Parts: sequence; structure tokens; C-alpha cells
Amino acid sequence: MTPGFGANSLDFTVACHIGEFVDHYLVQHELRKRIFGRLKAEGIEIPFPQRTVHLKKDVV
Repeated sequence: MTPGFGANSLDFTVACHIGEFVDHYLVQHELRKRIFGRLKAEGIEIPFPQRTVHLKKDVV
């Protein structure tokens, strides 16, 4: 993913340094959880693609 504007999103990259590689996944998980929690607390929703489907009913 390249930082910038996506079709339905604002894409960004976050980098951090950890002391031990073994903590890699735990740190990623905790960081994502905290970012999501902060966005939610600020009332910022994460967008997702939406499609509207209109069904036409044939009248006989």
C-alpha cells in the first residue's frame, strides 16, 4: 500500500521500532488496537467500499 488517497480511503504508513523481534506481532496488534480505539473515540469511521444495486421489476 502506498500512502495517499485510495478509492475509498486515506492510506498511511506507520513505522515503529521494537527491542526484540519476538515482540513483533504483539506490538503490531497493540498498535492497531490503540489506533482503532483512538479513531473511534474521535468519531472517525473507517470507510469501506459500498455498492448500490437497483433491481428492476418487469411489469407484464
